[in-house]
Amino acid sequence: MFKLREFEPPKRTQIAIKNMFIIMAYTLTITLFLAINYYYKRYVFFAEHISNLGSMDTLNSPPNTFSMIIMIVGFGINSALMLSVAIIYFVKRKELKGAIVKGSLAIILAFGATGIAIPLDHPQLRILHLVGAACFIGGFAAFNAYLQITSSYRKIVKKEADNSKADTIWDITLSFIVIAVLVIYFVTFALDQLGIGTTWHLGPIFQKIVVFIEVLALYFIDNKDV
Repeated sequence: MFKLREFEPPKRTQIAIKNMFIIMAYTLTITLFLAINYYYKRYVFFAEHISNLGSMDTLNSPPNTFSMIIMIVGFGINSALMLSVAIIYFVKRKELKGAIVKGSLAIILAFGATGIAIPLDHPQLRILHLVGAACFIGGFAAFNAYLQITSSYRKIVKKEADNSKADTIWDITLSFIVIAVLVIYFVTFALDQLGIGTTWHLGPIFQKIVVFIEVLALYFIDNKDV
């Protein structure tokens, strides 16, 4: 977290936005740990999707009330944070580069978080949950990739003096990692849905890897690129 009073706009706005993303990362982490703790049974980390934590009822088991409420509240908070980020981008579009694209991606993230808050096993709204999960994970990766690509452009094309070759290589590498892991996750998710490769539970494993890498990538992005 960064103190805003130490900087002048537009950097103050950029740092405020990054702080909101960091709060989202903290909220996401706390939500998942609490939901796992109150899950109706022992959560199999490498075999179950995150969405399972927010299910309403379980067949022949006690209701999953506490874990479901934690997921609803946690992702509801993250949805509000991302909607706030989108509003800031649109309001400050003349000050911040790429604000329209970033604001649009933040709206996708807000919608995605709202979708995940809907229980996976809701009979009428299941499709919204699935679309929301795809939007949240895909939107997060797209936002990260956009920041990394624009950062690389600034360092390679504009050749800013305050950036080293190592920083540029790191940005490019991180961009490829985020995109590659996201593609692998969607492939493994599709295979799981088709009943192929379910023995290894590749979907749930890569889902968590994607979330971890996206949070890590956002942490390392420069404030001036947010």
